[in-house]
Amino acid sequence: MDTPAVGASGDNGTSPSDDGDNVPPRPPRSKELFLRIASAAVLAPGAIYLVYLGGLAFTALIMLAAVLMTYEWARLVRGSHLNADYVIHAVTAIIAVGLAGAGMPLFALLAAAVGFAVAMGVVVWRDEGKRWPMIGFPYILLPCIAIVWLRSGGDWGMWTLYWLLAVVWATDIMAFVTGRTIGGPKLAPRFSPAKTWSGLLGGVAGASVAGAATSIILGLDSPILLALISGATAVIAQIGDIAESALKRYADVKDSGALIPGHGGVLDRVDGLIFAAVATAFVALIGILAEEGKGIGLGIFVL
Repeated sequence: MDTPAVGASGDNGTSPSDDGDNVPPRPPRSKELFLRIASAAVLAPGAIYLVYLGGLAFTALIMLAAVLMTYEWARLVRGSHLNADYVIHAVTAIIAVGLAGAGMPLFALLAAAVGFAVAMGVVVWRDEGKRWPMIGFPYILLPCIAIVWLRSGGDWGMWTLYWLLAVVWATDIMAFVTGRTIGGPKLAPRFSPAKTWSGLLGGVAGASVAGAATSIILGLDSPILLALISGATAVIAQIGDIAESALKRYADVKDSGALIPGHGGVLDRVDGLIFAAVATAFVALIGILAEEGKGIGLGIFVL
């Protein structure tokens, strides 16, 4: 990182490199929880409605999210968003998500690859030394393309996205509540000191219940299967959460941004969804190819 970002603190409210001197105090847990709930109550209905609408409105939402995430990524890995990496990344995000929304996912992936190559070329030409910040291209663009591609799958895509959101949200909520209530051994203290094994198990349990409930609500025949798939997805989401926490500890900041009260930035809000969306799209693609083009999603949501 060229310069450290401002407002640094670790996941547990203290800087990973000091004893807490000059670090703003963390809000009380009750206030933090209230802000989380209030933000979710405002944002969730809009997200749910745009998933229902699909089309241009939903693509525009993901496009905006992609640009905001590239902004936050540049801040985290470079200390400033005003650089060539961000410009190329943001433009590539707009083009790639737009192509995915237009029903051309392969061209979207190609655009992402071209943008990555151009950005890497700029870094090499400028002899900046650090290459790993280019991970931001697949880290942000692949899940955005995957989500837009899933929604383009008609009814099965819409229900798959609803299920995915329900599972990730249930994972986040139950991991937060269980971890704060029970505590216990740390899950990944090197990267995320606030996360515990009890939080992980609580998140898996919450996701499993959400998956089973989805199956029952939709009248499907396999609530146990979907519960198991949902539990596995919760683990993937938690890995994504830890990965973003590791990035924030590298940048020495508490949050990737301050756009969403109680949550931080967009990357903070969708860290679990980033990994889970790519895994879901991959499984969906395998299912589609196995059925010779029939839209079966996860093998659960049948068109």
